Amino acid sequence: MSVIAFSSVIGPVAVDCVISERHSSELDITEIPIETGAKITDHAIIVPKRITLDVADYGAAATYAALVAFQESRVPFSLVTGLTIYNSMLIKRIDADRDAGTSKILRCRCDLQEVIVVSTSYAASPEGDGATGQRGKAGGTKSTRAAPPTSERASDAVTADRATGTVQRGDAGVSTAPTNQSVLRGIFQ
Repeated sequence: MSVIAFSSVIGPVAVDCVISERHSSELDITEIPIETGAKITDHAIIVPKRITLDVADYGAAATYAALVAFQESRVPFSLVTGLTIYNSMLIKRIDADRDAGTSKILRCRCDLQEVIVVSTSYAASPEGDGATGQRGKAGGTKSTRAAPPTSERASDAVTADRATGTVQRGDAGVSTAPTNQSVLRGIFQ
């Protein structure tokens, strides 16, 4: 059995074999009916990326316990697959199958989903004046919208890429690696 993922780890949990990957990229397109019966579209939302991994591991009980413990920790992680690198992923669901013939082998399906973290917008406090620099509470009565992501407020490279619209997936825009001389010049300048 061959492994199709570049990495055979889910977060910090190593597995012996990734049997299959199922990638999901979806766009939610809004539809609004109007009087004449036609539907119009006014917005499209990128749904968080999802991937399903079918995995197998010889240490059934230990691996399952490690996967569940990591899932419950709710720590986002990166996943490297044969198609792309997924950042800020969480384990949404684990389905494990066992039978008498393979009781020592864990065969499970892990559903992973991307999490998108944004910051909260603050509005001026109604009690204080804006000149003093006081900030209101998040989502307060005068808050009109959530803060758009910016590269300055980004806590990681993925959020910064989303803020600037420079997310690159797959083979699109791949360039050749720099030469050793240009790498060294960049380090020592």
